This record gives sequence, C-alpha cells and structure tokens, in this order.
Amino acid sequence: MPTIPADLRLDAVAPRLIRCPHMPDARIRRAKAITVINLKGGVGKTHTTWLLASVCQERDLRVLVIDTDTQGNFTSSFLDPTQATPGVERLFHPGADQDPHSLIRPTSYPQIDVLPASAALAPFDLSDQKAWERGDLHLALVDAVAQLRPHYDFILIDCPPRLSLVSFAALCASDGVIIPMEAADWGAQGITQVSAAIDYVRERFNGRVRLLGYLVSRYKRARAYQQTYLKQLRMHFGPLAFDTVVPDLAEFEKAVTDRVPITRHAPRSEEANIAHALFDEVARRAQGNGPSGGERRRAGVRGGALAAA
Repeated sequence: MPTIPADLRLDAVAPRLIRCPHMPDARIRRAKAITVINLKGGVGKTHTTWLLASVCQERDLRVLVIDTDTQGNFTSSFLDPTQATPGVERLFHPGADQDPHSLIRPTSYPQIDVLPASAALAPFDLSDQKAWERGDLHLALVDAVAQLRPHYDFILIDCPPRLSLVSFAALCASDGVIIPMEAADWGAQGITQVSAAIDYVRERFNGRVRLLGYLVSRYKRARAYQQTYLKQLRMHFGPLAFDTVVPDLAEFEKAVTDRVPITRHAPRSEEANIAHALFDEVARRAQGNGPSGGERRRAGVRGGALAAA
C-alpha cells in the first residue's frame, strides 16, 4: 500500500480547506451564548461586544453577533447600512418560520458574522410582558441559538437599553450575562432591575443562564470621583466585579470610527491588551471559573421587582 506524503494527509490538509461561511469547520464547536445588557444607554454595551468580537477575529475563533437593538449600532459597524436586508426581526415575527442561517451576514472579517438589526425590529419589540409570555415570544431566540451553536465558538447578543421583549428573549437563549456600567451611582443604572430579570428568567425559562459579572466601561482614569466609585463598586459587588476595566482611550474611538477591530487597528497598543484581558476574563467566567449565583447574593446584590420597559 503506497505511503501518503505527510503534506497530503487529511490532518495536514483540513486546516487549509476553504470553509463555507455558515458551516462548521473541522473543529467541534459548541458556542457559549453571552448577552450584553444594561438599562442605561451609553455605558459601553456595544463596545464590549465589539471588543470581544475583535479578539475572536484575532484568535481564529468563530463568533456570531446577534444585534437586537433597533439602532443597529453593531450592525452598522460591520455591514453597509445602506443595504437593507432581513434581520433579527424575522425571528420575532409570529407568522414566520425563518431559518436563522439565512439571516446571517458575513463581514469583511472571516471569523465575525452578524445577524443584523434595524428599525424593522421596532414593531416586534413589545413592552407588555404578559402579552409576550402568553404567546411564548420570549422564547423566540432559543431554537435559533441552539441551531447556531455548532457553527460558532461564541454567540454574543447585543441588547437595547431596556427590558423589553428582545432583552428577555436574549436572556432566555443565553448561558451568561455581562452588565457593562459606568463607575458612577449604580443605583441609577438599572442594575437591580437587570439582576432581577436574570433571576426571573433563570427560575422560569432558562436554568442555565447566570450573571458573569459587572464590567466597568468608559472609565475616566483622571477623574477622582470615578476612582472612588470604582473602589466602592469592587467592595459592594465583590467577585462579581470584573477585574478588567475598559477605560476611555483614543485608540478605541479611532478603531470604531475606521470600522476596524482594535486587535487589527492597533495590535500592540494598550487598547488591544485591554481587549485581550477582557476576552480572557469573560472566557474564564463563561467556562464556570468565575462567581456563581450564590457569590452574587453574598456580594450584596438583591433582585427587586421587575421594572416596566
């Protein structure tokens, strides 16, 4: 029997094969689904998602970002906003039986795919919780995420700044939740309501979902009051406070403006190093090497009544 040359063996050739954009490659994948949410706008939700996707691109990890914000900020960062295509709204349409694969759009970066959002989502993003629970609309993303897990290493869900239908649907389909926040009065940032929503979903619809932690973002190092709040936040939330802090730095803004992942825009910069540290900490917590729900309660976070959207 002839000997197969080493460079033609399957284990050598497989990594070089061209991969269909929405089909799994030779690696066995089982994506972790992570929701990024806060009720306050401008605290770095989309930026957090963007940083995690940037590191996935650099490390050859397949990532799908599901944009559920009608403003579509993440979508417009990677796709041409003038080319309107069906997006996540199709998964919330009561009469649609939509294959989620058909809604995914590749980007200029081979490891990053987007399931886009636009203003077309607005009519489906209900605020009446009783109405959406009667119709099981809060489960709209569960089957789609389950179908897509084998195709990606991470699925990130970027949420709007409200606890409406799409946010609850994201929690019902997720394994973990990141709450970005400013180093400021956390009582004014909807933290209690989001924590209560996570507890509510875990108890009734998705026993798997858990809070990964609170991430201080848009941190202004030179402001004394933010330094004080950061110390207080770490004392109050304990292990649920991320070790990584995402400061306001110029290179972040430049990379977003240029629509280039920070790990490619400035790969040796402090900003890229922060993205690496954030990704590593998220991955560690998502694998279970982080605070549990019990630690969250010991850290002093108590769920309150769910707030109306």
